[in-house]
Amino acid sequence: MNILNLKDLSFSYENLPLFKNVTLSLRTGEVIGILGSNGAGKTTLFDLICHIKKPSGGQILNSARRQAYLTQILTPPPLLRMSETGALIKHLSSTVPPSQSEIMARLARWSPALYKRYDSISQKKVARCSYGEIRSYFTLTLLLLRSDLIILDEPTAGVDAEFRHFIWFAINAARKEGASVLVSSHYTEEIAANCDRFYLLANQRLDAFGSGGDFMSRYNASSLDEAFITASSHED
Repeated sequence: MNILNLKDLSFSYENLPLFKNVTLSLRTGEVIGILGSNGAGKTTLFDLICHIKKPSGGQILNSARRQAYLTQILTPPPLLRMSETGALIKHLSSTVPPSQSEIMARLARWSPALYKRYDSISQKKVARCSYGEIRSYFTLTLLLLRSDLIILDEPTAGVDAEFRHFIWFAINAARKEGASVLVSSHYTEEIAANCDRFYLLANQRLDAFGSGGDFMSRYNASSLDEAFITASSHED
């Protein structure tokens, strides 16, 4: 069963088309990736799904009851503690927000090591946190809300290897508990390695791929990055 379907979706800025007649499906319990270079339209696509922008044409069929969206721009007030920003995230993103004890108990079941890192960050003021700590904390909080559809716009951008590992671990843990996840990135290896399948947004199109091997084969490439560069620069 699909939780999300895009049918012939188009979007233009004035007379400048960003993408035309794109199609996407996301099944319940799937993790789907969206690859694309900077400016390809990944954020705009997510904004359309979340009704922040309106499409120029096509349909968005979304049956999610509890949806969460991580945007690229995160600017929490510097004097707040991260635990206070977490409370804001919960109340803005969930109609029935879980208590902090429920969130922490769930995180402890996922991973004691991740619980320890998350708890440590929660006690710090925003001004004393790195960008990677802020981004990972926001991402993990959204993944812990028991949403049935979670949309993550480049959650690992600017995040170090350890937090990147934890973020993908948490995405998979949320998926195992029933969440469907749509995640964007311009890192080809992490999308190919961690997603059930993925799409490439380039040249106003959204093309589907079943695996990294499928991606490389289609563009006669010897690496994922080579395929990405070829696909992003290719125009029909």
